[in-house]
Amino acid sequence: MMSPPRMWSSQRGKNFQSVEHLKRYTTLGMATDQGKTSNLNGLALMASITGRTIPEVGTTTYRPPFTPVPIASFAGKRSGILFNPVRRLPLENSHREDGATFQEYGGWLRPAFYGKGDVDTEMAREAYEARQSVALFDGSTLGKIEVIGPQAAEFLDFIFYNTVSTLQPGKCRYCFILTESGVVYDDGVLVRLAPDHFIVSCSSSHVTGVHALLEDWRQDRFDRTKVYIHNATPNYATMTLTGPRSREMLEATSVRADLSDAALPHMAMTEGRFRDEAVRVARVSFTGDRSYELSIRADKAEGLWKHLKAVGRDFNASLLGSEALLLLRAEKGYIICGKDTDGATRPRDLGLHGPLKNKKVEFLGRRSLLLDEAQKAVRQEFVGLEVVDGGPMLTAGAHGVESVEGRQRSIGYVTSSYMSPNLRRPIALGLIQGGIGRHGDVIDVRHLGETRKARIVQPCAFDPEGTRLNAWISLKAGPASRTCPARPMRAAASM
Repeated sequence: MMSPPRMWSSQRGKNFQSVEHLKRYTTLGMATDQGKTSNLNGLALMASITGRTIPEVGTTTYRPPFTPVPIASFAGKRSGILFNPVRRLPLENSHREDGATFQEYGGWLRPAFYGKGDVDTEMAREAYEARQSVALFDGSTLGKIEVIGPQAAEFLDFIFYNTVSTLQPGKCRYCFILTESGVVYDDGVLVRLAPDHFIVSCSSSHVTGVHALLEDWRQDRFDRTKVYIHNATPNYATMTLTGPRSREMLEATSVRADLSDAALPHMAMTEGRFRDEAVRVARVSFTGDRSYELSIRADKAEGLWKHLKAVGRDFNASLLGSEALLLLRAEKGYIICGKDTDGATRPRDLGLHGPLKNKKVEFLGRRSLLLDEAQKAVRQEFVGLEVVDGGPMLTAGAHGVESVEGRQRSIGYVTSSYMSPNLRRPIALGLIQGGIGRHGDVIDVRHLGETRKARIVQPCAFDPEGTRLNAWISLKAGPASRTCPARPMRAAASM
């Protein structure tokens, strides 16, 4: 091994003279200590080798903190619940009066179900009643991020996987936001109010993240004087009427708007009035039934909610909690990002190929969708799973398995599983390798040592033709039954 003087002299021929050369050649003074421990010894050694003093050799730049900082100094004060405050609905007190049981969803305290029974029984009852007549749901937590300006359409074309600049004012479009790696980050309904005014409706738990993402890319690629972003989520409350009698009931309220199918088809919106207040009415659905979302100023929400409940008595209207809503959307095969997708799910895994092939402009995540990993022939794809062994519902998290050389390996897993009170059988959704091309195949599903049989099917189990999105029942048809059939109620109780 070379002695230090010979080592340094061998480098002087390369014109290594400065203390900065020493730092970059040896990485002395970099990393954790930033020059405050080992670097001092190195400078003294360099001074000795070159026949200079340490002041003559000089020192490298010390970066903050210049003096050691105790780790305890970085600890914040005890803040209890304020460390991550729970967000509350404008209508929380009303829901409590209605007998709601609350749980946290995406940082929001929301009604899980209404009634005095257990969650499984009440969830099944609410989901069944919503399909029979009409149900009221508080959807205020959904994101309402306004994007305004002459470059708003161009900006959102870049943000979304879908093309949105072709969307006409007064219309809505279901869209995806991807990460830079091409993974599905969020889904939601985009509403175009005017040529230069959009509302991004994102998942309740992703509002902060989507808002930050929009701001990041606006500053990076677009003129900040031509695109303005405002998170208006807490400013508005949103109430949803869903079910075959939703239009009949809404027409009987004091909400004044043209609700005809010609003026307000599915995936359209209009402006209306409730008494003296402006109300935005959007015809979008997360249940697969005809639905209307009413958005009003948050401080005016209680009056509208009480009015809807009063009118709803004549329509056998019921209240719908979050648990029943999750069941209804699973019957239709509607995904929840982060539940039915994971950190590797890309649009093609959900059967969405069009935008990558047809979209003409650059968009967030596009490059990553062209990489080998994203283009692999066999990936975990979104499917429905149908129990074929006559047993109870599958367990969420259970793995689909296959035998390879005598050993079982996972080919995916169950993402959502419910006992459907409307179909009177178990339903499930999952991510299974090559699943979209394997409809009809029967696979093994294993959980805690037990193996079950399930058939791969399309995700939509309820009304696959989508006829109920436009169906409605006239009052002349008479009241619908509010009694959940005994069979699904018993099955639900075993969940």
